[in-house]
Order: sequence, then C-alpha cells, then structure tokens
Amino acid sequence: MPRDFKSFTNNQTKSNMQNEKFKQDEKTSEYQEIIDRYKDMDNNELMSNLFSEASKLKKEGKLDKSTLDNLKSSLSPFLNSEQQDMLSSLIRAIDETK
Repeated sequence: MPRDFKSFTNNQTKSNMQNEKFKQDEKTSEYQEIIDRYKDMDNNELMSNLFSEASKLKKEGKLDKSTLDNLKSSLSPFLNSEQQDMLSSLIRAIDETK
C-alpha cells in the first residue's frame, strides 16, 4: 500500500527531531566534560591554560585578531561593564601572545 505524503513527512519530522535530540545530548556531554576539566582550577591555573591554548591555536592558524574580535562582539552583550572590561583585557593579552 503506498504511503501518503502526510505520514511520510510526519515520520521524517520525528526522525529529524530524534537526530537533533541526539546531537544536543552529545553537545551537552561535551560541554559537561569541559566544565569538569576546568571547574576545580584556580584563577592562575585558568589563565595559564587560556594563554597556553591561545598560543597553540595561533600557531595552528586557528586563532587570529578577527576571531578574537568576533568573540568579543558575541559575548559583550551578555556581560556587565566590569566583565566587558575584563574580556577586552584578556583579548588584548591573547592577541599579544606569540
């Protein structure tokens, strides 16, 4: 018996929703792993790790001024003025890192 278009699209929609849910669960798991990796570090350890990662990414060509500017533009609306100043300071320091 031929399937009608409505049941076909309903099945596709359900399948797509299940795939999206799976992708979201994977992302949530990845984020949780990152949080767990950094949650017990003090400020000095976090900063050291940040600058080490930034240096590595710059050497690999994956981090440049444009990327940093985009990051700042994306995050700034969610931060208060003190946090924006801290972000600007960090981005300047990262940009100067070799």
